[in-house]
Amino acid sequence: MSQDDTAEEPDEDLWEAFDDDETLPCSCSYVFVCILMPLLNGAVSGFIWPGYSLHFAEQGWSLVTGGVAITVGFALRVATQQFQLRAGYWLIVPLAAIHLTFAVLALIYQTSLWAIFAQIVVLLCLDPTCAIEGIAFDTFGASEVQARQATSTLLSVFTIAVASSCTIGGILYDLGGWTAVASYHSICQGLQLLLLCVQPPIRTSFTEFFFGDPSDDAAEVKATTATTATAAHEDHGPKGPKKLSFAVVPSAPMEVPMELPGAVASEELDEVGSETGHGSRRSADSELNALPKRVSM
Repeated sequence: MSQDDTAEEPDEDLWEAFDDDETLPCSCSYVFVCILMPLLNGAVSGFIWPGYSLHFAEQGWSLVTGGVAITVGFALRVATQQFQLRAGYWLIVPLAAIHLTFAVLALIYQTSLWAIFAQIVVLLCLDPTCAIEGIAFDTFGASEVQARQATSTLLSVFTIAVASSCTIGGILYDLGGWTAVASYHSICQGLQLLLLCVQPPIRTSFTEFFFGDPSDDAAEVKATTATTATAAHEDHGPKGPKKLSFAVVPSAPMEVPMELPGAVASEELDEVGSETGHGSRRSADSELNALPKRVSM
């Protein structure tokens, strides 16, 4: 075998290993979970930064108030993420509906401080990133390789969307002011809410939280049935029920009697006693019979 042939074998094995790798299927689940949902999430996450301070200055509001809104939003994000982890993915749907409500209110009441303040707080605290990552893992979690690829794709799309949304937000504010920014916010959030509602892991999480996991109940019933059948088999056995033994305490083993030198068995003593009794009884009878003779003499 030549050196060229030996050099080509590792390359062929390497290409075969690459051919065996699993790839994500190009399906609706892949498009929704790994592309559209992180794209909309990133588009909503970064659009507000270029124009919100300019809108505050245009309305004559203090920028400190805008900073407080950002601080409150990020502080509340910790609590909302914990709620999502404890309750399940389904909680992101009502939170996204609340988010959409305040986005529409900010579009209607553009000159009201409370509406813009609430819009900023809700935008930052009701972040669906954790829920989207969990949905991707549940959708492609049957294979570890596919789960890693889905997570990697999701994060890449989200990063690109956040970076692009900052520029898009500035363009929208220059062209249409806060009306264009709030409209963009409402449209993206509405589409995101629609995609969240049609995800199967959301419905599964809702069912498990309120009605329990039916698979766990079935497993418990199956385990109970198996335990009962095993106990019945042990009690009855293949030939019928076993008889219970009432001997709780085992009897002590009988000790072998110790033989002493010169000892006489009890049976021999009884025989000797009986013979002695008969002999004494005979001697007493003979003496009684001889007594009248002595008296008469």
